[in-house]
Amino acid sequence: MNGKRRSKTFSCIPTVFWAVIVVLTSSEGSLGAQYRLAPGDTVEVSVGGVPDQRNRVQIQIDGTIALPGVGTVEVAGLSPAELQTRMETLLQARILRQRSPDGREQALVVKPGDVMTSVVEYRPIYITGDVLTPGQQVYRASMTVRQAVAVAGGFSLLRSRAQQGTDPADLMRDYQLFSTEYIKEYFHVVRINAELRGDDSFDQTAPREISLPASTIDPILQSEAQSLKTAQIDYRRERSFLEDAAKQSDAQLATLRKQQDGEEKGVQADEEELERVIKLFGSGSLPSPRVTESRRALLLSSTRRLQTTVELMRQQRQREDFLRQIERIASQRTINLLRELKDSNARMADLRVRMQALSQKMQPIGGVGAAPIGTSDLRPEVTIIRKVGQQWDRIATSVDFDVEPGDVVDVALRPSAAASASN
Repeated sequence: MNGKRRSKTFSCIPTVFWAVIVVLTSSEGSLGAQYRLAPGDTVEVSVGGVPDQRNRVQIQIDGTIALPGVGTVEVAGLSPAELQTRMETLLQARILRQRSPDGREQALVVKPGDVMTSVVEYRPIYITGDVLTPGQQVYRASMTVRQAVAVAGGFSLLRSRAQQGTDPADLMRDYQLFSTEYIKEYFHVVRINAELRGDDSFDQTAPREISLPASTIDPILQSEAQSLKTAQIDYRRERSFLEDAAKQSDAQLATLRKQQDGEEKGVQADEEELERVIKLFGSGSLPSPRVTESRRALLLSSTRRLQTTVELMRQQRQREDFLRQIERIASQRTINLLRELKDSNARMADLRVRMQALSQKMQPIGGVGAAPIGTSDLRPEVTIIRKVGQQWDRIATSVDFDVEPGDVVDVALRPSAAASASN
């Protein structure tokens, strides 16, 4: 199955209930309709209308997954389209309940259009033979043998050579691992500095002293860029919320102050009226019930003034609390970022020392452990071991062949035909 496949991006719906994930780590692509799910894959089923309910489930060895409220469902052997159809059939017409922000409970009926499935992680592939770091690798959409070899450190000429002392392949593997960790910390530091400045982007140029393939660096850059974007959005939203609350408090305070002024005038008027009524009562011009009414009116207006004063004080305290929260989140954010920055700089310094030590160890062997194709008379022979149904097939192919989840890639460096003829 050679050739490129189109990647398909699944959009996120606002709310999710069940999530069964077949994770493609950082990839958003899929193998297409011909791919069949198998044990070890992970899928996502989302139901719109129910927030913050997300589960990740891996297909078990018996080919089933377990859905909350549904039970065990057999999915092995299905294509992504068939998985979508089956989930729609199982989940449609179900009644789900969710609590709205005001505390009320709402019942939602699941419709087929609410259900979304996606494959997010596939089974790993395995690479062996004449590569620098053989072993398990995460499968990525439209991955070729050449890309898998690049992630494994390249074609290795040293693994087949018997050498005394430390294995050069081990040295190169450690050096590549340290380089990858160094790149992670480097861009983490760059991202933190951008976040401290309030920037929405950062310089994505890799340091010259580190030589790593783009397939290794790009996911790190994407992760840090997404982290920066999310952190800035969250911080600005929280700050904006508190600032809006403080503005609302200012408006309420202005209203309460006007109300307090009016009620103060009302109290003064009632006091003057009571004083006038008492004088008239003393002269016998007014009956006693009128004095009682005036006193009651003064008591009522004084009570309203007191209530307004208490509410005014409460609003002032609330406004001050909002302002303190704004200062607190800014200070705490800076403290946390500076702590991360210090830790990352320390790890970078440690990794730099380790890499320098490994470089000195590799100098006697030339400091390299991999040779690109075309620089020698060796050519790679690639064999894909792939399970088709219940059988394992061996496919002899080239480095541009597309791998599939679960494949075993066996690479052997052999003399080219021209070199063999000359010998």
